[in-house]
Amino acid sequence: MQNDARHINAPLTATAKTGIWIALVVGASILFSLALACATPFAALAAAAGIKMQRRDALILVILAWLATQMIGYFVLGYPRTWDSFAWGAAIGIAAMLATVAASESKRLPNGVIAGLAAFLGAFIIYEGGLYATTALLPSGDEAFSLPIVARILEINALAFAGLLVLHRLATAIGLSAPRTADMAVGHRV
Repeated sequence: MQNDARHINAPLTATAKTGIWIALVVGASILFSLALACATPFAALAAAAGIKMQRRDALILVILAWLATQMIGYFVLGYPRTWDSFAWGAAIGIAAMLATVAASESKRLPNGVIAGLAAFLGAFIIYEGGLYATTALLPSGDEAFSLPIVARILEINALAFAGLLVLHRLATAIGLSAPRTADMAVGHRV
């Protein structure tokens, strides 16, 4: 019985903390998807994952978030089940993964604040640029990439990025997320 009590009170492993963080962010992406439908802030998710996690874990997080939003879209929000809708879904997933890879490269920068800004801006440019490039192959409305729409998407992503950084800080403070140890975290170099 004593071993059981020690096991229950044992601190979470880094793997468990990573799993919890992934679950929290995937849950947040589901909420984003329900609230914002097509404007899920994948650039923000990619940037936060890219700077706060190992690349493999960040990609897993973004893929799971993308899958969750696709499930919500098709089974709850009633996205059309057409070839172009599925193709746009795939393009969103690919753009989100490319944005994650780009964001994770910013950890090499010597200053944590600059790395965070570079991760966010890089992820946003890669994500939106990838989607814009997709319009050469898939049908899209002319207004989808108008300045007011892109500015609104940037605003949503900036707010979501700030919120995800706060969520990560809180999760780390209460022991539900592992602080970065293998490389640099935003604001810290180890």
